[in-house]
Amino acid sequence: MTSAAEREEFARWWATEGDWVEEPNQRRGGMSGVQRTQYNGKTVYVKRMTHHLFHSLRYPFGRPTIVREIDVIRDLEKAGVIVPKIVYGKAMKIDGEWRALLVTEDMAGFISIADWYEQHAKTPFSDELREGMLRAVAVAFKGMHSVKRQHGCCYVRHIYVRTDGKEQAGFLDLEKSRRRLCREKAIHHDFRQLEKYLDPIPRADWEKVKAYYRTL
Repeated sequence: MTSAAEREEFARWWATEGDWVEEPNQRRGGMSGVQRTQYNGKTVYVKRMTHHLFHSLRYPFGRPTIVREIDVIRDLEKAGVIVPKIVYGKAMKIDGEWRALLVTEDMAGFISIADWYEQHAKTPFSDELREGMLRAVAVAFKGMHSVKRQHGCCYVRHIYVRTDGKEQAGFLDLEKSRRRLCREKAIHHDFRQLEKYLDPIPRADWEKVKAYYRTL
């Protein structure tokens, strides 16, 4: 049973305003959009969804995809994988319609790997830093796959890296992640999906990531 305080908190977050990072779009019979705003002096991203459900044997009548994404983020966080920090997350049925919210902190210091290569083309990073970044990507994948999770939407825009001091890598947009019965299936799915649209990662660099992955 949802308390009045929980409903009020949900309503406050639902009414949050900010700059649209992903304009609201209508699909799968519902709405989805992401706004960027400030909360307690930090940049946060507010993802809103209405009637975005997934169905499974456990949830034949549907469950909000944001609830699954919250579970995935917490699962990967426990495994030591770098993911966005959750500020608030909840799904609620209002007037017969599922509404869901996920508020996460900005991954300060991280940029998408696509942006990294764009910067590298203008002002090349050192070979040492580049190798460290590639190894960090391998470490991130290894951590995710170690708990038999696949990203499920594995594209360059969802891989984030940082190289200012310590090379690290992590993942965004995990709503399509799922647990597999064996790790090999998760590896095969993610790597095959990423390799279809690898640009701007050079093939040679991706082969190095896989080489690091095998040695971890």
